[in-house]
Amino acid sequence: MKAPGRFDSTRASLRTYIYAAARNLATKRYHSLGRETAIDELVEEPSVSDRHGPMRLVLDHELAGEVERAVSSLPPLQREALVLFEYENLSLAEIAEVVGADPGAVKQRLFRAREKLRARLDRYFRIGREAASVRG
Repeated sequence: MKAPGRFDSTRASLRTYIYAAARNLATKRYHSLGRETAIDELVEEPSVSDRHGPMRLVLDHELAGEVERAVSSLPPLQREALVLFEYENLSLAEIAEVVGADPGAVKQRLFRAREKLRARLDRYFRIGREAASVRG
């Protein structure tokens, strides 16, 4: 921790603060590892199946950005419940303990967060379903 004095126990528990700090460091590390390959580093011509790779990476990156923006747009309590459940793999009971809420309240926050994400990201899921039905 570069600035342990930034921890504010009135805003979140120490456990939540540590989870957030670890997640931020992991995200920074993940983004720093993604770099482009120089043309002279390519050993051979890409195969036919690999030609879809760059487009897939672009689409995956676009979707990841949309998901990140959608999660960021959630109200703080819903975002907190979603991040702890989906990204940190905590149980509802563990989240309730971390945030000082009833497990039922956490479950409701998680439900509302998912509904908002589903509504905001629906076009991406609809496009995926349409493409799958064309292939199938």
